[in-house]
Amino acid sequence: MFTYLIFGALRGSREGLMFHSCVPDLERHPELWADECPFPISSLAHAHVELVNGPQQAEGARGSQVPHAA
Repeated sequence: MFTYLIFGALRGSREGLMFHSCVPDLERHPELWADECPFPISSLAHAHVELVNGPQQAEGARGSQVPHAA
């Protein structure tokens, strides 16, 4: 399972919204963002996805340190 942040999903907000996906390298596949991200995306032209944590990274990395939606 991979943890991603999507930026630009909320208009007027610079905060990234955290979500989980099983798709590796999702940041390189914007055609899948709307399917994988549980948040409505206002415009793909202004959105981007970044990997926060993946199975290959150390378990010491804490996603809770990154701003996310509750």
